Amino acid sequence: MNQIDYAGRSDNPEPARGRPTILPGPVPVSPLIGRHAELSLLADRWEQAQEGRSQVVLVVGEPGLGKSRLIQTAARLMLEDTNSGSGMASAGNQEALVIEWRCSQHFQNSELYPVSDFMERFLHFAADQSAGERFDRLARHLESFGLDRPEDIGLFAKLLFLEPERYSATGLTPAREREKTFRMLREWLGACAAGRPALFIVEDLHWSDASTLEFLGQFINECQANRILTVFTFRPEFKVPWLEAPHQTILTLNRLTRRQVAEWMNKDSREVLPASLVTQVYQRTGGVPLLVEEFTRMIRESARESVGDGPGYLEATRPGGIPATLQELVMARLNHLASDREIAFLAATLGRQFEYELLAATASVDEPTIQAELGKLVSADILYVKGQSSGDSYLFKHALLEEALYTAIDEQKRRQFHQRIAETMELQFPKSVETQPELLAEHFARAGLIKKAVSYCLKAGLRSRDRFANVEAVSHFKKGLQLLEKLDPSPERDVGELALLAPLGTAYIAWRGYAASEVAPIFRRAHALCERVGQTPQLFATMWGNFAYHIVRGDFRICSDLAEEAIGFGERLNDPGILMEAFFLRGITRLYRGDFSGARATLAQSIADFDDRERTAFWAKAIGEDGGVTLRCYLALALWHAGFPDQALDLSREVLELARSINQPFSLEYALHHTGWLCQHCRLGSQTQVAGEEQTEIATEQGFLFWHASGTLYTAAGLLLRGQMERGLALFEKGLQAYRATGALLGLPYYLSILADACAQTGRFAEARSALSEALDIMEQNDERFQEAELYRLKGELLLAESDDQSIAEQYFRRALETADRQQSKAWRLKATTSLARLWQKQGRREEAFTALSTVYSSFTEGLTTPDLVDAATLLDNLFDERMRAEFAAGLRYVRDCIPPPFEGPISVDWRYVPASTLGGDIIGYHWLDEDHLAFYLIDVTGHGLDSALLSVTLTNVIRTGALSGVDMKRPNHVLAQLNEVFRGQQHGNKYFTIWYGVYQSANRTLTWAGGGHHPSVVLVEGEPDPILLTSEGMMMGVLRRAEFPAQSRRIPAGARLLIFSDGVFEIFQEKRQIWSLTDCIAYLAVLGKQDGNLMDALLDHVHYLRGSPHLDDDFSIIEARFQ
Repeated sequence: MNQIDYAGRSDNPEPARGRPTILPGPVPVSPLIGRHAELSLLADRWEQAQEGRSQVVLVVGEPGLGKSRLIQTAARLMLEDTNSGSGMASAGNQEALVIEWRCSQHFQNSELYPVSDFMERFLHFAADQSAGERFDRLARHLESFGLDRPEDIGLFAKLLFLEPERYSATGLTPAREREKTFRMLREWLGACAAGRPALFIVEDLHWSDASTLEFLGQFINECQANRILTVFTFRPEFKVPWLEAPHQTILTLNRLTRRQVAEWMNKDSREVLPASLVTQVYQRTGGVPLLVEEFTRMIRESARESVGDGPGYLEATRPGGIPATLQELVMARLNHLASDREIAFLAATLGRQFEYELLAATASVDEPTIQAELGKLVSADILYVKGQSSGDSYLFKHALLEEALYTAIDEQKRRQFHQRIAETMELQFPKSVETQPELLAEHFARAGLIKKAVSYCLKAGLRSRDRFANVEAVSHFKKGLQLLEKLDPSPERDVGELALLAPLGTAYIAWRGYAASEVAPIFRRAHALCERVGQTPQLFATMWGNFAYHIVRGDFRICSDLAEEAIGFGERLNDPGILMEAFFLRGITRLYRGDFSGARATLAQSIADFDDRERTAFWAKAIGEDGGVTLRCYLALALWHAGFPDQALDLSREVLELARSINQPFSLEYALHHTGWLCQHCRLGSQTQVAGEEQTEIATEQGFLFWHASGTLYTAAGLLLRGQMERGLALFEKGLQAYRATGALLGLPYYLSILADACAQTGRFAEARSALSEALDIMEQNDERFQEAELYRLKGELLLAESDDQSIAEQYFRRALETADRQQSKAWRLKATTSLARLWQKQGRREEAFTALSTVYSSFTEGLTTPDLVDAATLLDNLFDERMRAEFAAGLRYVRDCIPPPFEGPISVDWRYVPASTLGGDIIGYHWLDEDHLAFYLIDVTGHGLDSALLSVTLTNVIRTGALSGVDMKRPNHVLAQLNEVFRGQQHGNKYFTIWYGVYQSANRTLTWAGGGHHPSVVLVEGEPDPILLTSEGMMMGVLRRAEFPAQSRRIPAGARLLIFSDGVFEIFQEKRQIWSLTDCIAYLAVLGKQDGNLMDALLDHVHYLRGSPHLDDDFSIIEARFQ
């Protein structure tokens, strides 16, 4: 039974056109000794697998105990039984299949190496085949299995370093690509086994790379209902990383007993060997089957040479003639073969498995000699050969034989061999340089060419890092550093070490988290080397690494110094990329220390001055994070604190889109983390949970321990916001424990505040007190202030809930308010004021409560549907009394008096102005500049209340009187530019405004306009199906000096109507918080324009209808101008 269906061991030139056929393989046929129980167990698991109950067997044993021999024998017996039809589940099936993956000692850090190695063997890729030919063969094979989706073909091609553009898996994040690759491999294995049972073998799992182990762990857990028997072999020191499963069995191989050794030695003998000889072999071999077999072979061959094949030939074997070691035995075998040792030694230097072409290119003898020597080694059962052409691949019968030969090589000769192999690969096998840099590193290292070896370690590490295999990348970089220690200290060695340390640090951060114990020493060493080497751009990477470690450890004072040092360094080099990242460090340090406005200004300026995709992509590779993503993540949080929740959420969505587009899982995790953070601040439970769940999923796939803990926290926080308190608390406590385990202190006050709030809501007051106490202690110790105001507020709420101590609670609320004001956080100010107003309402101090809360609420111009603002609005409705209504009416009259009356003529102008429930900042106006020019404008000041109304009145008086010095009021862009300079928001109570300003010239019927942060006005033209939008490009007024406000012009035809309106005309929130948008409004205006009646009144009626209330959230302001 030499013919076994072994996928990957075929000489068939076209196996890819369907399922593997009956293929020859190096399968021994002599019976095993002492393995009957093991074979019986494997046969039982095979029978269960045939019945559809997938089984996994872990075969554990020392080298030489016969793990592979056992599996090969079992496979032969299983297939004999199944294919002969005697198996229980064999009827009607195709012949059973064996799929064999092999892990390699030389590729332990090459992701999914056993998969790519198997596919190259199975598809019979020849060295002289082009990438296109290989790809076509792969595609035909996958199509025959029904796996013809372009994405699947592209992923398989990438795995084999064949990536034609038409099949590239573009648009996938690396995490998603990894997930789909694993899914594709599972589907391929399933397709192989469809309609027949399969034996899936993975040999030498102790040499597996991390990615293969991850896949196998998923495979055995997810594929329990198929007809596959999975068998793993490995040595005892290896521990499988997955949990024990019900369908998994551990099979441990023991050494042979003396009786079994005797049985083995005598199984093919005509005479029984002397007991003394058996004892000597048993003692020499320790009962290891491979050694028993090899020593027995040597004894028989020696005997035959001495006496011949007569009955008494065994008497010639003397016990004293047995070699002491396997190495001596193998060398004696070579002597017996009259072998040219160079070929055998060169083969051992190449490794357990090698290609003929590489051996031939490296050897110093001619091809006939090479082939003759290889033939001797094959006949002596030292090598197995696969194939009959010049593309043969060879495999040592056992790793111990290869090791024995290798150790027999003279040290100098061994180094020469390695050097020849490495240099030959460089010169003649360029594909190996790209796909197997770790193998070249190994050969150069053993050749003593350390610098070359280190360069290939770096190349291998960067290749793994770019494929987001961080565990493998760390191993490559560390190996390079270990090699460098063999060199004498020198500036060149320092440069080489620095090149390895920076990516090693970022790979550790991605894998273990920012605060991992390995990170700080790496970047400290790198920083010291940079100081010694000189101020190169690499110095910034070490500064960044130090900063990342210290900020996650909560060392904000150190971080402030590091940020300023980085800025100074970037300025000295005049490097925009470094400056972009350095200002980011300053910005986030300011945010964590509670300087929200400073953080916002720094981050926004960094984006404005330095943000560039090419630049951010470069530094993303250098430090592992994309600056375009990270800057915007923190800017979104700063915007939330500044009172712009809608802008913050919009920016957060943009960041997620950007992070998904750049295919860098670490940056995507960063974006998801900050999305969860922002959504939790906004109390958006579902969005918080979704962000956390995706973050956890990617972290699991990529092995990101820090992000996994973070994702768990946000998943739990989302559950808590949705009212699932018991489940949410349990998960949150689990996530917090995992987060602490990473060594991180950053954000602990924030996470503890969430825990405290949830505990207080569920009556666990002691735990809430403990969490708040720890949070406040960490805040003071580390100077982490970004959650300070909220901690004081929660302290007050806890006092009210636990003991109704109103006096002390009010002190905490006031302290929270003072902190929010000092930090310029409108968001914390709103929450603190709402808590204080609620307490005052309870005490009957309604007027104070309304005044305080309405002032804060009216300062918000957006985000009115977010829960905090909804709560504040609800409380204001409850507090609204007659005195407030009277003040509102007085302010309304004042504003109305400033609006000119309607008029009719060649141009007719009318308007409607209906204020919000709290007086807003809208005002409208129009006046003739001269006989030929009519100006229109609509102003919307941020916030609500008298201060907003007063500024709007001031602005309209300035425009109406032409009080802008030296400005031609007929030129809208000049008018807006001067208003922007004069009315700076910071000088007017942080009030900003939008404006649409237009001037109509009657003589040529031309309207010229400009806008500052305002949505478009609309022109309705009779006979035209669609409205004309008068858009503008200027930014909000009063924000930045020297801003530009481009003007535009358009001819207005007779019969046209110009509609200028505020955002209170749209942004109407209906049931289920759906919004009636600007697009909806413009479409409705187009309908009204075709109908009779007053358009503005009809529009106002519709807004009231949509609102479902006589009260408006914002001012309704509109001007209608008709042109004859």
